[in-house]
Amino acid sequence: MASPAPPQQIDPMPASQTTTANHPQSTQPPPPQTTMIRPAALHEANILHTAFFGYPLQSTPSSTNSSSSATSTPSRTKNERLCIGGHRETIFGSSFSSDGKYLATASQDSTVRIWEVNTNRLVATLSEGMDGKFECLRVGWMAARDGNGGNVGLNDGEKYLLASAGADGVVRLWSACQSEDDDKLEWKCVGTQSHYEYEQNDNDEEVEPPQIYSMQFIQSKSAPHLNLLLTSANDAVYIWKIENDVQSTNNDNVPNKRLIQPHLFVQFERLDPNSGAYVNQFGGPRNPLNELYVFEASYSECNDLVGAALSDGTCRVVSLANHKNNNTTEEDDEMLDDNNPLQRGQCVLSLPPDYFPEERGGHLTALSWDESGTRLATCIASGRVVLWMIQTVRREDGLSFLHPTCVAVLEGGHDVQRPLFGAKYFGGANEELLLTWGVDGKVCVWDSYSVGGVTNPLCTLISHSNYPIYALDFVEKASNAKEHADGMIRTVKSHIAIGGGSDGGFLGVPAYLYDV
Repeated sequence: MASPAPPQQIDPMPASQTTTANHPQSTQPPPPQTTMIRPAALHEANILHTAFFGYPLQSTPSSTNSSSSATSTPSRTKNERLCIGGHRETIFGSSFSSDGKYLATASQDSTVRIWEVNTNRLVATLSEGMDGKFECLRVGWMAARDGNGGNVGLNDGEKYLLASAGADGVVRLWSACQSEDDDKLEWKCVGTQSHYEYEQNDNDEEVEPPQIYSMQFIQSKSAPHLNLLLTSANDAVYIWKIENDVQSTNNDNVPNKRLIQPHLFVQFERLDPNSGAYVNQFGGPRNPLNELYVFEASYSECNDLVGAALSDGTCRVVSLANHKNNNTTEEDDEMLDDNNPLQRGQCVLSLPPDYFPEERGGHLTALSWDESGTRLATCIASGRVVLWMIQTVRREDGLSFLHPTCVAVLEGGHDVQRPLFGAKYFGGANEELLLTWGVDGKVCVWDSYSVGGVTNPLCTLISHSNYPIYALDFVEKASNAKEHADGMIRTVKSHIAIGGGSDGGFLGVPAYLYDV
């Protein structure tokens, strides 16, 4: 069998360049703390709190660093629904379909389960080709996009396209079509790609399959005509092209077969100690060799940037932009074409290890972009969240570079020294809020535009001490505006889902749904 064609590699910028005036690294602590809660953030937090508990926040905190902040969590939520009778082990991934009709969950039991959101009923179990020895870690839906001829990426008769990935290093694509006999969806595995084939080993030693910690369907401005899938494994971020496999579809009589082809990848390296970069080494019994890992990668469509949260405590931001412009030289133009992505810049985000005096830094566990691509939240294993502003600055010579600024550090809501596993911007068109979750079983709500050191969240929505939370997703659906008895105007209908847990017992491990 012929070796697979390698993807186009984006060589990360030498670390020595990331700390120059032209390609800066942000290492400055945030400014002094803010003293007021913004009304817009408090309004959105009250909407959430009312949906969860039936009443708004009992106090109006005047300071994000004040003990008057309403951070206590009532013992019971009024909008909680359980998805039970499915997974037998821990849930590591959750994702809503773009229309909000279905929730997909990925589990340690090596399956993907599909749930109908309105009824929280299990409607499908996907396990074809999965090895029971390896966990299923991530799951995600291709968003339906209106193109000139319909939904971009979906074939005629195809309702949904789902991707899953796990500890076996394999990405699988699942196609759903309407059954001819009833309204049920019929799911088929229509494509696979193994990262194992692309792991380099100069000694020809057998290596363990790379675990896939990130997966996201993307539509890059650099290649708008391609349907792409972003993944991460070990110290690299991969971007794959998804194409119809016409030959296999015709030969096997299986509709909607796909090819997952290499497009490009970014392999990160340790930063040069002389570069001035602050690196928080993640070693110990879990990583005795201090190897470099990408714990999460995420793409921002608005500005064509990929962010990666690494085990050395840094977040690397890489541009995928490759368009010709008036500022490129003739030599640059010869190198550039639509099929040869070229990195335009990279910046490194980190704070000095001694900024957190009671610990030696900490590895990053997750990151999240806002919709504008100018705000970024990074989660630290110690239970903190750092908020960044990413700006594109134009030099006098006309060339642009990325400039990161640390604007806030959030702490106090989650248990100290217990890892966070994610953050998402939430709350209306301006994303006024930030939701965070972690191994302590909590979901905390923060003002996403916080400035300075913040020691209390606006509120804590969920606190399940015996249910560590590894995954959270939400979907917002447009609805008619309606004024409720509390005087608040609801303009969207949202669902929030969490996944996690440990041993399932008789009923298995549930996923939780919340209606807002």
